[in-house]
Amino acid sequence: MSRSPTGIIPEALFHPGNKREVMAFLATLPIEGGTKVDLLVGWARMVGVSVNASQRDTVRQTGVDHQ
Repeated sequence: MSRSPTGIIPEALFHPGNKREVMAFLATLPIEGGTKVDLLVGWARMVGVSVNASQRDTVRQTGVDHQ
């Protein structure tokens, strides 16, 4: 189950063309990788795009639990 990205990811990034920017933003957050993936997947669903396993893994690796 994905977490709601509303209120966490800036509203300006809620556009399908901003996937890279969202991934970069999530990389800066001091939270666990799984939570970041949940936020990314939630954002993708809201804007109507998909994220692949590589993109999910890239975001997961930036979590505080992987540093």
